Amino acid sequence: MLAALAGTAGCTKIDDSSTTPTSSGEVADGGTLTLAASSPIADWNPLSAAGDTTGQRQQQWPFYPHPFLTNSDTSVVLNTALLESATVVSTSPMKVEYKIQQKAVWSDGTPITGKDFEYTQAVQDPKKCAACKAAFTEGYSLITSVESVNDGRTVTMTYSKPFSAWQALFNYVLPAHVAASYGDLATSFNEGFSKNVPKVSGGPYVIKDYQDGISMTMVKNPKWYGAPAHLDTITTRYISGQGAQITALQNGEIDLVYQNPTLDTVNEVKAMNGMTVLLGSTLTYYHLGMKTTGDVMSDAPLRKAIATALDLDDIRKRTVGQYAPDLVTMKSSAYVPGQKVGGVAAYRDNTDEVNIGKGDTKAALGILEQAGYRVTGDKLTLPDGKPLRDLKLLTLSTDVLRMELAQIVQAQLKQLGITVVIDPADGSRYSPALRSGSFDIMATGTALDLGALSLQQWYGTGAARSFGYSSAEADRLFAAAATELDPAKQVDLMNQVDRVLLADGVVLPLFASPQMAVYSDKFANIFINPSKYGTTMNVEQWGLRK
Repeated sequence: MLAALAGTAGCTKIDDSSTTPTSSGEVADGGTLTLAASSPIADWNPLSAAGDTTGQRQQQWPFYPHPFLTNSDTSVVLNTALLESATVVSTSPMKVEYKIQQKAVWSDGTPITGKDFEYTQAVQDPKKCAACKAAFTEGYSLITSVESVNDGRTVTMTYSKPFSAWQALFNYVLPAHVAASYGDLATSFNEGFSKNVPKVSGGPYVIKDYQDGISMTMVKNPKWYGAPAHLDTITTRYISGQGAQITALQNGEIDLVYQNPTLDTVNEVKAMNGMTVLLGSTLTYYHLGMKTTGDVMSDAPLRKAIATALDLDDIRKRTVGQYAPDLVTMKSSAYVPGQKVGGVAAYRDNTDEVNIGKGDTKAALGILEQAGYRVTGDKLTLPDGKPLRDLKLLTLSTDVLRMELAQIVQAQLKQLGITVVIDPADGSRYSPALRSGSFDIMATGTALDLGALSLQQWYGTGAARSFGYSSAEADRLFAAAATELDPAKQVDLMNQVDRVLLADGVVLPLFASPQMAVYSDKFANIFINPSKYGTTMNVEQWGLRK
């Protein structure tokens, strides 16, 4: 995979004039930086269903404590600024012990303790707060007790059963003492944290000023307990269009853009002088998917033929391959190339195992003919002799890449006599349509930060975000993977479930989502982070070159 950090093997430097980011010791203290974001904060609670979006997560990362961090190679490591340790101290029952650093405090001087962990768990556990509108409850609902000793600095969580993705929990720890000022659990979570600009920070920066739709300015947190931040001030300007962001960078109005690249934007930034340009892949990946229910998509041979006829490598080459040639075609929906879990290499070539995605039109037609389908003229007919209706492909109209994917799929399936009609939904309609299953084929992206849960929340029977797919075998494997604490066994289980999903045609992986960071050469230590929390994960290291 493309490394997401300049200076490591595999990172693509697409601008020969750009310089390599330096070590933290070569960065000066002081200075300001202005970056672009596509949309302002609509919900200030990063754990709420409305606040848990890519842009809002990344903008609010600098204001909260985080037990674990993601490295550029996708490995997950302890955040030693916040914690001395976090370990599974018992497996029957499963218990996780967090030891909080003595110096860790909120920006108002209040110690960060087990009370903060206890509140953060409660508002994401439906048994304790059914009215809390949390984005994610898996794992939290398994915690049966939260016990604190040592002045709240040692916290022990007891689980009702093992939970393999425990390190993905508490990605934002909310301040319990601030919550108390807002009211009860539901009121504080749904209204207090969601509607109010945070005045208290548990991260390296604190908000100084927020002008809705215009900008957000943050300054150093005077009580920050980690390695001292370098930049005095970081301002986020809200600029909606990718092209408009690039223009603002070129004009010197901003210093940093962090966005999904396109061929046009890559070519544009390559022509700029005095810029560092980084291109890397992430734990989010693009994929196609098919419904497995309904009048025609419930027929397994039709799905198998479509999956066999599609040329996934050709799709990659004609899209991201034009500007990120090192970004390989994914052959797994469970792991991105190069990903490791607990030090275990996780990625497998599973599409080859089930023999799909190779653009084999002849084999696809053979599958259809054996099932009673026929191609009459340029139209595929059903076994009962009726023409196959047009298939609807749902995609996001504002995403250039997803629109390109849809058009290529449309052309490739025409060779089977299948007419694909593209349904370009805007942001307000796209997600509801995806989750309700208002499609035959879809083009979307999924973040794999949560391991087994990343797939289970879409493909598990009755899952909260599921569009209706159900497989007893996938459910069995999901359940086993979710409770397996041994990394090697967990990887094996996830590759088994991956092959089930691929064989059913419910998911067709394409490539890891590329990300681009472009910034003035006068800055350093701005990296591409592969997690869904993005480049701000190491914001305290950003700085002016000495």
